[in-house]
Amino acid sequence: MDCREKRDTDIVKKARDFCAACLEPLAGALDKESRFPAELVAPMAAAGFFGLPYPVEWGGGGYSSVTAQQVMREIAKVSAGVALTFHVHWMAVDTLLRFGSEMQKQKYLPAMLRGDKIAAYTISEPQAGSDAAAITAIAVRNGDGWLLRGTKYFCTNGGLADLYFVAFKTDPAAGGKGISLFIIEKGTPGFQIGPAAEKMGCRSSVTTSLLFQDCPVTAEQLVGKENEGFKAAMYGLTGGRLGMASMGLGIAEAALEAAVRYANQRLAFGKSLSALYAIQEMIADMYIKTEAARLMVAGAAGKRDSGEDYSLESSMAKLFVADVAAEVCHKAQQIFGGHGYMRHNTVERYARDARLLSIGVGTSEVLKMVVGNLVAKSMA
Repeated sequence: MDCREKRDTDIVKKARDFCAACLEPLAGALDKESRFPAELVAPMAAAGFFGLPYPVEWGGGGYSSVTAQQVMREIAKVSAGVALTFHVHWMAVDTLLRFGSEMQKQKYLPAMLRGDKIAAYTISEPQAGSDAAAITAIAVRNGDGWLLRGTKYFCTNGGLADLYFVAFKTDPAAGGKGISLFIIEKGTPGFQIGPAAEKMGCRSSVTTSLLFQDCPVTAEQLVGKENEGFKAAMYGLTGGRLGMASMGLGIAEAALEAAVRYANQRLAFGKSLSALYAIQEMIADMYIKTEAARLMVAGAAGKRDSGEDYSLESSMAKLFVADVAAEVCHKAQQIFGGHGYMRHNTVERYARDARLLSIGVGTSEVLKMVVGNLVAKSMA
């Protein structure tokens, strides 16, 4: 094993040990209370988790995306909501690195990669989800800057975050070609954060609405060029889809492991459940599909590491993992029987957490359109 491989192995083990010691004892309560463990931000930051796949010169860990997604899998196996918090934070980092000005990078990136400042990233509105171009929140010229007006919805990390990457219409008549992306700091006048929403799953991540009432921002808070924010926002979603795929993989692995442990321990018809053909068949299906999902996620992360466009691979990985996680969680509950329907068993939580995968950061229906379009163009 060379030094790089050992370093990668060490950080994954560090994450696994951290989760076992610090996060796992809290996971059930976090889900029940719909609470992000703010008390763990400092130790997670000290462990280097916030900046894993980013350049050392900006304060990142310099790890590959393959390794970073392995770390997030370990976190997701214990608490999918906490993993989701990281993935949304990384969507903002991705966007800032690609489209941000030098001044913005100097001001925000080191703190974001250290975990001193957490980011949120939102496009959605009550009437605009998959159709991002339909947003109605606007940015009106105010001297050299803008006044932001409107409401945003489904903001992951809302309230927790210090920095908010938010899309607004700067040319309402231009549709998707009239969108700009801004960085808004928590506490800015005219910017209000709604209460935490009650969700079915991933309850250890915080989701809120955002309200902007003549919220002033300067020209320096515009990410990239005016009216070119749609491209920047979509770029952030590419990384988010890879993150969702690795999160779903972690959920599937956790459900599989829990089901196998239970099947080996539970007696039925005079033998362990795992000795029954019907259970063996389910375990085989779960394992094979989880392994296939692991390879697909690793492939998408590897494509990202190559510097090539990986939007097709990240979309395919999320689509595939969403189906795999749902099936694995369903079969895990079947193996647990009535016990899998009880809140005190983790497979019940895994099933609820997995439901987000076919909805968040691009529904499966939309991603099939994305994949189909990209494949059709590549073969034209």
